[in-house]
Amino acid sequence: MRHLATVAAGIAATVLLTGCGAGDVERAPAPKSKSGASVTPKAAAAFEVETALKNADPAPYSAQITSESYAGSTLTIVMAGRMNLNGSAPTGKMTLKTSDGAPEDQAVNAETILLENATYTRTLDDDGATGEWQRAGLDSAGAGVADYSVYARLLLDLGPKARKGSEEVDGAPAHRLSGKLTQDQLRSVDRRLYDRMRSMGTEEFACDVWVNESGRVVRFEQWLTVSGVSAHNVVKLKNFGAPVSVRAPE
Repeated sequence: MRHLATVAAGIAATVLLTGCGAGDVERAPAPKSKSGASVTPKAAAAFEVETALKNADPAPYSAQITSESYAGSTLTIVMAGRMNLNGSAPTGKMTLKTSDGAPEDQAVNAETILLENATYTRTLDDDGATGEWQRAGLDSAGAGVADYSVYARLLLDLGPKARKGSEEVDGAPAHRLSGKLTQDQLRSVDRRLYDRMRSMGTEEFACDVWVNESGRVVRFEQWLTVSGVSAHNVVKLKNFGAPVSVRAPE
């Protein structure tokens, strides 16, 4: 399980820093719908998304996050926990678990602590027993984004075609932005994702971002192709609050 714990740490870092993690899990289908069950494509109270993003509180904050990665149409891995965002880099604590259909030799059940310069991961057993913490460093020269609103702003730069109007997400209004982002667009704002896209031979990916009235991203979805396999990532954010303390394990 030692290698799997390291892989789990890498998945957590890439999904939560860049919204791109399916490249690490290549054997599992992308749902055709571009909105999940918690998104209601029904007109909600309209608001100006550009103004909401501009007026968003710039202070660091935390959010409860759930991330699901699919390969083809099969759920491969689920992550859940609380993350600090809008700081110098995302930090937080997450659990990672592969779907029940994953081959036994590829199964992952772990918890990860994500710091600015490293991740610490240990495996979990079904009975709650835990393994030893393993540290994996992060390359600060290729730092990822600190907040998902970066993707919302990149989509706004695509013009009116990216604005899909107001929808309800978990019972509250959110403006959906949709479009495709390229390597060149990401070069200056998310070097880590830019480098990963280059290494995977991925020129662009489609994504949708839902922004609430406070300028916070409450949902992020991404579609891309990795090694000929369709991948789909879904990230949900809610219960926003003050940053939480995150430290390396003793």
